Amino acid sequence: MRIAIVDDSRLARLELTEQLNECSNCTLVGEAANVKEAVSLLNSTPVDVVLLDIDLPDGSGFDVLEQVSHPPQVIFVTAFNDYAVKSFEYNALDYLLKPVRQERLQTALQKVSAAQPKLATEQRIFIKDRERCFFIRVEDIYAFEAMGNYTRVHLAQETPAVYRPISQVMERLDEQRFFRASRSWIINTHFIDSLEPTLSGGFSVNLANGLKVDISKRQATEFRRSWSL
Repeated sequence: MRIAIVDDSRLARLELTEQLNECSNCTLVGEAANVKEAVSLLNSTPVDVVLLDIDLPDGSGFDVLEQVSHPPQVIFVTAFNDYAVKSFEYNALDYLLKPVRQERLQTALQKVSAAQPKLATEQRIFIKDRERCFFIRVEDIYAFEAMGNYTRVHLAQETPAVYRPISQVMERLDEQRFFRASRSWIINTHFIDSLEPTLSGGFSVNLANGLKVDISKRQATEFRRSWSL
């Protein structure tokens, strides 16, 4: 779980960092002390959840969420209880009052995994790529392609990108339909037109939209195991 901390107090950030070190599967990927730094951090680094203070020197935690292109899950961490109701208008997972107890933080972080269910194939998802917006069914996606911290979504005619690494995308997909062909590709098996063996021991896959994707030798073994009689 990739976590960012946004708090203007260096001591508060240090205390949260020490508490995160006691939590399993938690990786601190960045810190910010104000709105400007937080927006820059969250727009440039893949983050699963942000521990977000509300009272910041140049604005509020709410300002951060409104300026980030793809807001992560949020747990508010603040010294004030005045904003508890408003925080849930921003789909906050939890609202923690300082000083934060270790067990309270762990309980809040457990909600992160629960908040990320598998996507149903018939479900529609929203994608915003720069100034363009898409509202598409998961089952209409032909493939996903890794582009560093981004993942390109291959549709019949369009290729928008989402600000998530491909490993996080795979965690949300139905493994009965989508297959991790390699480190760089996930394919929708319902769109496979044909497969050809390659000299490396893998497969070259032709998808219905004309896209060609290689299944690595390592993943070819898993493909046979999953889709053979």
